[in-house]
Amino acid sequence: MYSYTDEGIVIKRSNIGEAGKLITIFSKTHGKITAIAKGLRKPTSKRAGLLELFNLVKFHAVQGRGEIDTITEVILIESYSSWRKHLGRVTLAYQLAEVIDKLTPDHQPHPEIFEILSDSLSHISLLKNDWKLSLESWILNILIELGYWPKAKQFTGNIWKYVESIVNRPLHSPKLLNKLK
Repeated sequence: MYSYTDEGIVIKRSNIGEAGKLITIFSKTHGKITAIAKGLRKPTSKRAGLLELFNLVKFHAVQGRGEIDTITEVILIESYSSWRKHLGRVTLAYQLAEVIDKLTPDHQPHPEIFEILSDSLSHISLLKNDWKLSLESWILNILIELGYWPKAKQFTGNIWKYVESIVNRPLHSPKLLNKLK
């Protein structure tokens, strides 16, 4: 079995089985990875707080038989705690994570996208009232890096509708930001 160590940001979590979680991590060298963290929902789990959404972690995983790997070790690098108690800022992070999750294929390295995500999460605490513009700028940079929009051309339309047209399904997180206004 192939095992690897990488750094990544948790962009999605869902329950699986009695005590496990299915974790989606956007990593520095392996791209988007979906992995099982067994026993994470047990009250005695030491890793539960480490694999929270938007945490930057160093992790060790073992490749599974299918598309799903198993996370065996986790070390917290950054939790971005400065903005976690502010609902508007958390909503921005959700939107960014959803766009990256929908637009990127599994196991395709995109170090530029990792840098955009990491830098964006670091800058969320510094934002004042320009949240929407900053978020749209980050998403446009993601679209450019993935080849969905030419770098030299200015974007003038609705970025959410454009992303939805690429993935052929509605995004859920933009509704959160509209409800906060």
